[in-house]
Amino acid sequence: MRVSLFYIKHNKTKNADKFEEHYLKKIKKNMELQIIGITCKKKFSSKEQQMEYEGDLMRQKIKKEKYICFDKHGEKVTSEIFANIIYKSNENINLFVGGAFGLSNDVKKHASKIISFSDMEFSHEVFRVMLLEQVYRANCIFNNHPYHQN
Repeated sequence: MRVSLFYIKHNKTKNADKFEEHYLKKIKKNMELQIIGITCKKKFSSKEQQMEYEGDLMRQKIKKEKYICFDKHGEKVTSEIFANIIYKSNENINLFVGGAFGLSNDVKKHASKIISFSDMEFSHEVFRVMLLEQVYRANCIFNNHPYHQN
């Protein structure tokens, strides 16, 4: 199984890089994980156009594979349910994190699932680290590792 995390690339902070590297090392022991930053340097006249363009860039990377989106209006799930979502199909999993304005309605409409971590908004760097931690936690749940305490 492979997990691919796609995100719209912005300037990273060194602190987020350290946390990201920490979880990547832990995760890669038990699963294939790739993080794909997609650069979007075009200027747009509206945020809707930008979201559509960014979404098209992400979907081009996966062809017709399924993907999961993250949006504050999505379904709130527990860590156990998230682990089940990742591991139940035993397929490759694609995770989409939108740009500054989020994901377009068209991208969300075609997602196999839309998940919310909170009603709050987070910077891209912070959210990516939070998502990596949950992927690691899902792996621990699936493998009965003591990291995840009930």
